[in-house]
Amino acid sequence: ALADARPSPPASKSSGEAPGESGREERLLIQRGELDVEVARPDDVAKAFLVRVKELGGHLASQRGASLVVRVPAERFDEAFAVAGGFGRVLRESREASDVTEEFVDLGIRIDTALKARDRLLGVLQKAERIEDILKVEAELRRLTEEIERLEGRRKFLADQVALATLEVLFRAPDGPPPPSGPAGSRFAWINQVGVESLMENF
Repeated sequence: ALADARPSPPASKSSGEAPGESGREERLLIQRGELDVEVARPDDVAKAFLVRVKELGGHLASQRGASLVVRVPAERFDEAFAVAGGFGRVLRESREASDVTEEFVDLGIRIDTALKARDRLLGVLQKAERIEDILKVEAELRRLTEEIERLEGRRKFLADQVALATLEVLFRAPDGPPPPSGPAGSRFAWINQVGVESLMENF
């Protein structure tokens, strides 16, 4: 049965249900989000946001000025999203969740099958007598070992992505006032009121 072959899922409960609740299998979701937030002091707000991220049990993944990528526990993702947006005016936001349950289950089955095949080959290797047979078995063992390591690496990556959601936040300062409409204006307000053309007529 799949339930017997499946490896234990990450502790994160992205589905919002307790394990076994309603007899349904917990779904494994990779959550990502993006936010552009307009604030008066982007650098100061970025520092304040990182403090809140640490309080939520998350950490900074990368930063470029007031543009940050943070990782937070999946169960605190909604809270982190709200915290970031609460610093100013949200200009753009997006969220997505990718269901990787089937891939995670499949990886567990493939790893289990590869481990059993490797055990059988080890038994064959102990009984092999001809050098040719020994070399063939050893080559297959190396291939299986590399495949197991690749599959386990992928499963570990998925588990990490499920356990920690990713949030990209850009804090930006408000845009400056719009330029005067019509012909090229002057930075002196009184000239704009009188009109550049009328002033030139006096010369």
